[in-house]
Amino acid sequence: MLRTALLGILTVVIAMAMKQGKAEFGLFVSFTGSILIAWVAVRLLEGISGSLNRLEHILTVDLEYIKLMIKMIGITYLSEFSSALCKDAGYSAVAGQIELVGKLTILTIGMPIVLALFEMMVSMV
Repeated sequence: MLRTALLGILTVVIAMAMKQGKAEFGLFVSFTGSILIAWVAVRLLEGISGSLNRLEHILTVDLEYIKLMIKMIGITYLSEFSSALCKDAGYSAVAGQIELVGKLTILTIGMPIVLALFEMMVSMV
């Protein structure tokens, strides 16, 4: 995490220095730093995915709901990441639309979990 924080701080400092001369270079540096930090996050998610695969072999329970939740986390991260890039570039309207679609996608993916919860509650009554 320390390396990631330092990479983020270094990216911001370089981008701010570049914006003094040409703003588009600052945006490019910001974008590049964001991609590198996203790569670190993807590597961390690969480790989590491996752990979930091992857990699936140990447990006899269907882990489909956990997989859905991991997808939701990925969608959240992707929408936040792309929204922040659009905001940095000065396109806040596009950023807002990305956030809206991300939320609706999470709601759509989460509906089977909500329905299963309600079915379980109805069967108990």
